[in-house]
Amino acid sequence: MEIKKRGLSISENEYIAPELYDDSAGYDDETGIKFASGLTDEEREQATLLYRIFNGLWGVCIVVGDPGLGKDLFSNVITYKIKSYFPWKRIMRDERPRRLYGKYAGIFDEQVLASDLSKMREISKGGGIAEYGAKLEKAVDDWMTDKGQVMLKNSVLYLTEFWRYCYNREPNNPMNKTMGGIHKEKRHLDCLIIGTVQLETELDKKTCLPWVDWKVTCTRSVNNRMGFVYFIQKVKYDRRRDILETLGRPFPMAYDGGTPRSCLGNGVIVERKPQYEAEDEDERNVLEVSRAAKDKYEDIRACVVEN
Repeated sequence: MEIKKRGLSISENEYIAPELYDDSAGYDDETGIKFASGLTDEEREQATLLYRIFNGLWGVCIVVGDPGLGKDLFSNVITYKIKSYFPWKRIMRDERPRRLYGKYAGIFDEQVLASDLSKMREISKGGGIAEYGAKLEKAVDDWMTDKGQVMLKNSVLYLTEFWRYCYNREPNNPMNKTMGGIHKEKRHLDCLIIGTVQLETELDKKTCLPWVDWKVTCTRSVNNRMGFVYFIQKVKYDRRRDILETLGRPFPMAYDGGTPRSCLGNGVIVERKPQYEAEDEDERNVLEVSRAAKDKYEDIRACVVEN
């Protein structure tokens, strides 16, 4: 089966490895999946796939790949789709997106949590490294039962450069411990964490890797220089070998980064200077097409191709 909607293509083989999904009784079995109103049948089918793949929209997913392989493109598309299909999920990011991304719940990063992290660090002072670490974990637990619950309940947390928050060389960093607390409480929080990273080995083996549920491997399309193929893989951390062990077969998802994305915003082209007069033949041709009852990029492109 292949689902295509406004540039997003999800391909599914005839057989999907059962390990990819969590088939235990949950929200969708009890009450049905809660969609946004007004979705088309195609959008509902795509939303159902996303809901099933990401375990009811909670867990930890790392997006891995070298620079230029579309890690942020994948995360932006997925979080945009989630907030469109499941408006009851709050989207939080660690960077400000473009205006076309639309509404999101707010920023989550070290700067936003500076006051809380400072208090945790102050509480943990004194004693050796082991005692400091124990006190810090207690401070994180207290934060999780108070502010963390309010901030992260029913959310999707999208973090770029994920290693900065749970770096393996800073195991007793307050932010590292805080992320560890969030990872452990992911199901209780109903929180989906999506983090981009170049190397999974940069992530802490105590506060992060044991809680990772999916790994997305980013590759570039062979036939389309603006296209990317993403392989979503269910994983489980093997402490003995210190690796993320794959479970079942990967789920492929393709996205063409060169296609127009009218799904961002309303896709309508707005002419800011309707009285503008073309200065040359090229400008005149562009204006004629754009003003010929064509208000979307796709319509203009089709008109140009036809002529």
